[in-house]
Amino acid sequence: MSLEQLRGRFCWLVSVAVRTDLRPSTAVVELGTEGAGAVLRFEGVLHARVCFADPDGDFVDEVLVRELPQNGPWPEEARHLLEHHDNRCALWWLTVTGPSTVEILAERFDEG
Repeated sequence: MSLEQLRGRFCWLVSVAVRTDLRPSTAVVELGTEGAGAVLRFEGVLHARVCFADPDGDFVDEVLVRELPQNGPWPEEARHLLEHHDNRCALWWLTVTGPSTVEILAERFDEG
């Protein structure tokens, strides 16, 4: 299931796996919903922050994946990530909010 198909449905954070021992580093975020789910994969992870409120998973209020441009201004709410930007490529920014929070900044994003 795609992230777009989760829109408007109750979903929860199933798992977050960040691997910094791989080159490029990776992050996989799994979201679940009744009978389905979505897997978000990131490569070239430049920043990851995860704060679990409940280690067994919990409901998600909002999931956003935004492309931050290679050139040009970034949104104000992403300014704290500018130190990771080197104008080499556009970056992908994931934010998951709810009782738990996840923030990932990476060079590549794949939904599936």
